[in-house]
Amino acid sequence: MSFFRKRGKKWYYTIEIGTGSSRKRVERVGGRTKAEAERARAAALADFAQTGSIDHGVKMTYQKLTDEWARESLGRLRPMTRSNYLYALKRYLLPELGERIITDIRPRDVQALLNACAAECSDAIVNLLRSVLISSFDFAVFCEYLRDTPMRGVKTPEGKPLQERRSFQPEEFAELVAYLKKRRPDLLLPVLISYHTGARCGEVLALTWDDVDFDARTISITKTLLQNRTVQEMTKSKAGIRTISIDEKLVKILKAAHAQQAQDRLRYGKFYRDCGGRICRREDGSGIEQSHMRTVNKYCRDNFGHGLCFHSLRHTHATMLLEAGEDLELVSKRLGHASISTTAKVYSHVLAHREQAERDILDRIFI
Repeated sequence: MSFFRKRGKKWYYTIEIGTGSSRKRVERVGGRTKAEAERARAAALADFAQTGSIDHGVKMTYQKLTDEWARESLGRLRPMTRSNYLYALKRYLLPELGERIITDIRPRDVQALLNACAAECSDAIVNLLRSVLISSFDFAVFCEYLRDTPMRGVKTPEGKPLQERRSFQPEEFAELVAYLKKRRPDLLLPVLISYHTGARCGEVLALTWDDVDFDARTISITKTLLQNRTVQEMTKSKAGIRTISIDEKLVKILKAAHAQQAQDRLRYGKFYRDCGGRICRREDGSGIEQSHMRTVNKYCRDNFGHGLCFHSLRHTHATMLLEAGEDLELVSKRLGHASISTTAKVYSHVLAHREQAERDILDRIFI
């Protein structure tokens, strides 16, 4: 008899188990091709010989595996890391691997997936995908759903080069501010805070009034608002926890916002919504979320072209400080970078301009 047959778009395999009167045939889905079905049948026979069951891992899809992996393994990770892992799963991995039987996923399948992503995504995304794949398949091996991980021998390809970082030109920033004042005044405050502090979007939106010391003119950055609207009591890294000085103009902006929010609270009364003391909020007191800032990104993309977005405010802040002659180490600490080498790498073009300016000064002095 034939052990394989095609029904619809899928191939099925058959296994005979038992002896004598207890002998029976069991049919299972093997994959999209006959070759996949042959491999699935071989794995099922091996599992039956070892465990007495033909369903040990053979029927488990990558979707089912990662559901179990997420429940049991992601709880001990930081919320931001957990959020990134789940994003990688939903956006990139499950559309390609979700319905695949895990025993049928081979290293070449994973390599092809990473190669395809590398052609469209940055190194950061490619490395994130690799981390999720390694962790989830290691979990499958630990649970004895797989004998070995399909990540063995898989190489990490280089991602798509990042777009050149751009800073806002003064006229571009002025145009953005004018637009927000007229159309989205609720989004203006987070934009101004990032521009004056260099803080990341999640850090800005997580700020509370308790983080501001008006007398000392400082802001303490200790937490991050995640995409899922929860506040993580931690920044991107330990180095991100910092207290930075702020200029007098930002102090005036914050005091005006604080006074306006007090008026809004009185006007809305019992209908005023509490967002946990967060600085960036709407007129009714509800907090501003990361998804709301897509409006800023869209306006920048539509009016200034590629390379400018909310994160460019951070880049603009750092560039302005470095071009003004501020010490690299102080700028690095202000941005919350894990090391000064990170700052030097990101802003190498600014430092190159400074070095050229220094050479020009030397040429003028030593004639």
